[in-house]
Amino acid sequence: MTTPGRGPGVEDRSDRWCVVGAGPAGLATAKNLGDADIPYDVVDRHDSPGGVWRYGEPGSTVYASTTMISSRRLIEFRGFAMPADWRDYPTHREALSYLVAYADHFRITPNLELGRGVASVRRCDDGWLVVLSDGTQRLYRGIVLATGHHWDPRSPDHPGTFDGTVLHSGDYRTPAMLAGLRVLVVGGGNSGSDIAVESARIADRTFQSLRHGYHYLPKYFWGKPIDEILAAMERWRFPAGVRRLVCSFISRAAFGDPSSFGLPRPSRRMLEGRVVLNSELVHQVASGAVTPKPGVSRLDGRQVHFDDGTVEDVDVIVHATGFHASVGVDDGGLGLGTTMHLHLVDERHDGVFYAGHIQPSGGTWQLFDDQGAIIAKIIASCSRDGRPSKPVRAVLAAYGPSDYLPPEAGRRGDPLRVDLYRYAALLRRLVRELSADDGLRRDVAP
Repeated sequence: MTTPGRGPGVEDRSDRWCVVGAGPAGLATAKNLGDADIPYDVVDRHDSPGGVWRYGEPGSTVYASTTMISSRRLIEFRGFAMPADWRDYPTHREALSYLVAYADHFRITPNLELGRGVASVRRCDDGWLVVLSDGTQRLYRGIVLATGHHWDPRSPDHPGTFDGTVLHSGDYRTPAMLAGLRVLVVGGGNSGSDIAVESARIADRTFQSLRHGYHYLPKYFWGKPIDEILAAMERWRFPAGVRRLVCSFISRAAFGDPSSFGLPRPSRRMLEGRVVLNSELVHQVASGAVTPKPGVSRLDGRQVHFDDGTVEDVDVIVHATGFHASVGVDDGGLGLGTTMHLHLVDERHDGVFYAGHIQPSGGTWQLFDDQGAIIAKIIASCSRDGRPSKPVRAVLAAYGPSDYLPPEAGRRGDPLRVDLYRYAALLRRLVRELSADDGLRRDVAP
């Protein structure tokens, strides 16, 4: 069942596409739509572009010391290099200034509508009805959801009650929030490890709760950013076993055996599952500044009980436990975001695309650029109702989850996980295939 689209009070923008979100993925998509001469608007509820990189602004989840987890040469958009005198891992301030400059350079800024978000979307007979947060109603030909996935915090529901302060990593800003306190960081990914390291320098005690083990790599090795070494091995087609061997050697050379300091042993092999890029955590654990703990079994006032039967007095709990995967708009029960083919195209609803709803191990911005290029090529083929041409549908149907998902992707809570290098290769392949034949871009009746 569809909603009537045209009518009194509805702005007719059915010749345009609505990009929801002005973060890196939304800007990259807008750039590619502009390159293809496809009319678009970018709508974002915040007052400035940049998404989560707008430190200190509503909706931002970065903390004061946040740097990019990927080095600049592997994350900068193609055709728009970051300044050569920037550090290898740009700060959040540098990341934001780069995104703003990108929007200006590619003339995206005039198409930005900031300060009012998208409240709801509904399928119509002649497009998509988009209702903005100020009540404005617009009819668009289709929508691109680039709303990101670092805005809806996911926290564990531990039994019992806690009388201290509970934060999510998205609420954490500076270590001063933890000064002189007994701090428990729940979670061992990149954010959890960063916060545990910062806490160790200023808190009275720092504990880190880990339900399973991680592999750790330093951010630099032999003077090179570690992700450049990983990318070189991929580029030179090192077999997976050789890459695991090299990374295991680097980890052992940098840290020794982390389990000898109390960190749990990983259950997966190196490069299978998440790898934490942090040069300091293992050293802080080895020195006793961070105390590893198992999972939390229950809470009781200021006491935290752990799965091994130990109990610790804690003042602050920081949940570094990730975010829910959701698109952030009321879709009237359509289930947008739950059926994404290739994490790009909605499997059930024509005229709906996704950009940035992925979680690889690094290098996301270049992936966003390729996603935007593919979305633009698909849209160029669409019939009036937003349905891609038959040849384009055939190209997309030739690929599926087995072409880019890692082994752990089916695990509960990881719906956005993709294998960085396999997904990058798939996107580049799709760009080439969708560019190969002008016939793919014709409007073709279904």
